[in-house]
Amino acid sequence: MKALWKPLLVTALLLGFMPYPAAAYLEKGTIAPDFEATGLDGKDVHLSDFKGKVIILKLGTTWCPDCVGMTKDLLAAGEYLKEKDVVVVDVFIQETAKTVSSYLKGKDFLMPFFPLLDKGKAHRAYQVYLIPRMVIIDQDFKIVHDGLRLAPKDLKEKTASLVRPETTDKIMQKPENTAPCP
Repeated sequence: MKALWKPLLVTALLLGFMPYPAAAYLEKGTIAPDFEATGLDGKDVHLSDFKGKVIILKLGTTWCPDCVGMTKDLLAAGEYLKEKDVVVVDVFIQETAKTVSSYLKGKDFLMPFFPLLDKGKAHRAYQVYLIPRMVIIDQDFKIVHDGLRLAPKDLKEKTASLVRPETTDKIMQKPENTAPCP
């Protein structure tokens, strides 16, 4: 019986901390926190630069297996997201421009895609404790989904009802201070 207290204590501590990251998710319908990050060209970009568009905000890294999987899911849904004019803002946490450029090399993002380097502001604004994290933001800049990875089918379902008919006819106007994907 004496030997059981350590594993039980560790389990209790782990379970006690598990709800903490989930509590950091933003509630559906709340206004998306704005932040500033740096494009691969070194220019600053605000998330609010994309207001008026449906935004998929991905928070992650180049080395995390689930983050890589999330990128593959976004690529798989790329044609649909392009057709619906959904913008993907991929924020890389604690990464360099060189590492991100290398990671993105050879990937064909069909949809409007903006890779950004976090300066700690996105991390703080979204209280990132787990990666990857996917946030879907509607055209009114309100949270529709905040959570973990979504399969391409689920991405399509979550964004289908968000796109207003008048926006699918518009061509994505890239904010002046963003760099294209390498």
